[in-house]
Amino acid sequence: MPHGLSLLRGDVRMASIDHAMWFHRSFRLDDWLLYQVDSPTARGSRTLCRGAFYRRDGQLVASTAQEGLMRLRGLPDAAAAPRP
Repeated sequence: MPHGLSLLRGDVRMASIDHAMWFHRSFRLDDWLLYQVDSPTARGSRTLCRGAFYRRDGQLVASTAQEGLMRLRGLPDAAAAPRP
């Protein structure tokens, strides 16, 4: 919980600000794929996530990137702004 908030609270709202996907090699959607994801930064209500899809043979077939926003419902924007 990098932001210190749980989705189970009921007042947490999330949104995808930007996302992208790049395809590097062919693959079958009906076969096994591994999706590996990490989040190198999460601060000031925003987070960056990176992902990679691998085929069964270990070949990287697609990459992803997503910037997300997490805020408490009812708080003004200034309350969720990044702190120095």
